[in-house]
Amino acid sequence: MLLRKIIGTSGTRILNALSSLVVLWIAANELGASAWGIAGIILLDISLIILVVELMSSALVFYTPRKNMYSMMVATMLWTLLILVLTSCLFFGLSFFPETYEIMVPRGYGVHIIVLVFLNSMHSFNLNVLLGKRNILAFNSLFSLQFLLLLVIMAACVYVMGIKDEKAYVFAMYASYGVPAAVGLWMVLPEMWHDRSLQLRKTAKDMLGFGSMTQLSSIVHLINKRLSYFVIRHFAGFAPVGVYNSGVQLTEGLRLIGQSISLVQYSSISNSNDPQFAKQLSLQLLKFSVILTSLAMLLLIAIPRGVFELILSKDFGDIRIVIISLAPGVIALSANTIFSHYFSGTGQPKYNLMASVVGLAVTLPLVFVLIPLWGLPGAGLSASSAYLAAVIYQWMMFKKLTKSKLADVLLTMADIRAFADGVKRLLHSK
Repeated sequence: MLLRKIIGTSGTRILNALSSLVVLWIAANELGASAWGIAGIILLDISLIILVVELMSSALVFYTPRKNMYSMMVATMLWTLLILVLTSCLFFGLSFFPETYEIMVPRGYGVHIIVLVFLNSMHSFNLNVLLGKRNILAFNSLFSLQFLLLLVIMAACVYVMGIKDEKAYVFAMYASYGVPAAVGLWMVLPEMWHDRSLQLRKTAKDMLGFGSMTQLSSIVHLINKRLSYFVIRHFAGFAPVGVYNSGVQLTEGLRLIGQSISLVQYSSISNSNDPQFAKQLSLQLLKFSVILTSLAMLLLIAIPRGVFELILSKDFGDIRIVIISLAPGVIALSANTIFSHYFSGTGQPKYNLMASVVGLAVTLPLVFVLIPLWGLPGAGLSASSAYLAAVIYQWMMFKKLTKSKLADVLLTMADIRAFADGVKRLLHSK
């Protein structure tokens, strides 16, 4: 059953990665590096605000099996509206400092960012509830609808409506967040009407207490990953941001392996109270996540520069060196996501926050030294260094808490047999 869920989630993530590649191809050939750089900054702004919104809703996966869903929905909606009001005030205040404001928020897109954050937050709420219910099929279906709509609407904007700038991507995001948000609410609302007793204060307190650690970790982690965008924008403009953003998208496509595995891991651990089960499951999945991601990364690195230029245009020739500089970090992230979901699934998200802080302590000095010195490769190397530092800290904490040994992360015949048995059961069930 577990392997079936992982394969189903992996299939969804592979489809997402292929869809992202097509979106990248359209952007590179039709929009150009500068417009794609603007789109990357817009998406980064949305992601940062969403992480603050999810200080509340990230606890949904853990608490869905444990708390009243109606109270959680009301608490999440109120928190979302509060953050959107505060963000609007922040944008208004920054608008009096145009140079600073336009480095962070591309001109004319402040309102779009606010609206897209709201739609994204509704979509994320639905996904978290479905994951907490262990409804992996519905989760994957809703997730698939999101990225397929992004691809279809962006293609329509570019090739049918003739929109050849970042607006094509922005309009596509409206559809890819809005439609799944509506469909998802239709899926989860019936579950909430069974018990409409409102315990708002306690629910909000518990969710913020749990979610604050998880999301502060995610906020710091995203800053680790994306601070370089703003630094590149400052020193070199939007076009290099577009190239770097493309390299990040290609390498992060490989994260689908670890993400697919860890989502099922998180759902399984959250619904279990057996610490030994959580430890053994996480160790097994860690090995396969790192091995499979490493093999995929080697294949991506082997692609010559000329192939990238042929597919994405001459403007994106430097993408290969970006990929090479990010490679160690992407492999580290395949371990990071397993450790992160172990700590969150066992109710110990504080260790994820500390790991992200360790990574940020490495990122902050390096981006301001390596990017002016080496440009795009410097950005990639600073990111990789931060990811490696974070995952080393996570391993040390996991080792301490679970009494694990270094030998436990080595692939054994028992691991291979367990995987083979899972495949046999999956084939037999068909």
